[in-house]
Amino acid sequence: MDPEPIPDVLEPLMRQLDDALSLEHKFRPLLELPRVPRERQDVTIGIRDGSAHVLRCLKIWYDLPSDVFFIATSLMDRFLSKMKVKAKHMACVSISSFQTACRMVCGGEAPELQDILAISQAKCTVADLVRMQEVVSAKLGTEPSSQPITPYTFLALYHALLTAVDRENVYSRIVNEYEMWQLLEVVLCDASCSNFRPSEIALALLCSVVDTGVVRLKTSPPPAPAVISLISFIAQIQQKAKILEIEFLPCHSAVLSVIGRYNAELQIQHRQRLVWKVSQRTLKQLRPTGRLVTTLQTIDEHGQLQIKPHSRNSNNVEKKKK
Repeated sequence: MDPEPIPDVLEPLMRQLDDALSLEHKFRPLLELPRVPRERQDVTIGIRDGSAHVLRCLKIWYDLPSDVFFIATSLMDRFLSKMKVKAKHMACVSISSFQTACRMVCGGEAPELQDILAISQAKCTVADLVRMQEVVSAKLGTEPSSQPITPYTFLALYHALLTAVDRENVYSRIVNEYEMWQLLEVVLCDASCSNFRPSEIALALLCSVVDTGVVRLKTSPPPAPAVISLISFIAQIQQKAKILEIEFLPCHSAVLSVIGRYNAELQIQHRQRLVWKVSQRTLKQLRPTGRLVTTLQTIDEHGQLQIKPHSRNSNNVEKKKK
């Protein structure tokens, strides 16, 4: 059966989609990183993923728009695709990519390099970062006025298209926009998804979010014709983007695998060892203790973490109430 014609009201968005599709090959990384280092200073998949998690932490710390993280990851991955980088320089590459992305998105309101260095605890200087920014920009041909095409670019367009045709509010009920961007960040922290087309990654994540949303609404399901119409329109987007099923399935499988591990709250292997910086006065007040823990409680990203008060404090509160 032939797909329904696309409404004229969507033509501006479709033109933007055509423009993004025509440029995506220029911004597609092709990582060839080993899982186990062949040489001592090789950048492995684990080191790359650890750097991506640091970029996400910085984006959250500064409360920056999501596209800062996506652009920074794109710059980092494309630079790793073109250049052989030593492991000891990886922090400098990732932080310089983050600062470049901040300038592209935030302009003059980008965080200062000195602050980023202090928070990330990268072992490089401001001068090192400035030189690395110049190298990354030169190798990738970046311009402050133009942003790269990323999976975020396509997911934002897909989301806008589906919102525009959502006359019965089915899509808005199924999809939580905040969770969708959050999951895309998680997916791009994993190198197993980096080499797919940005349009494929975005479509795979969208399908996963829609499938989960439909299951979530089992108690009060939307009308079946409306759901079928939504899925049919997603198929039209896939056809428009020329994403073949044989290419889409491996991407969809990789995305589902990353989301599955994230939802299962499995321990992340790539953790940065942070160092506490305290003054001499504070250091003199510290005493040895056996009450320190190496693993903190999991942060609840969908609600407020409930921390039980210490029994001594709770007793004091009870006494005050009485």
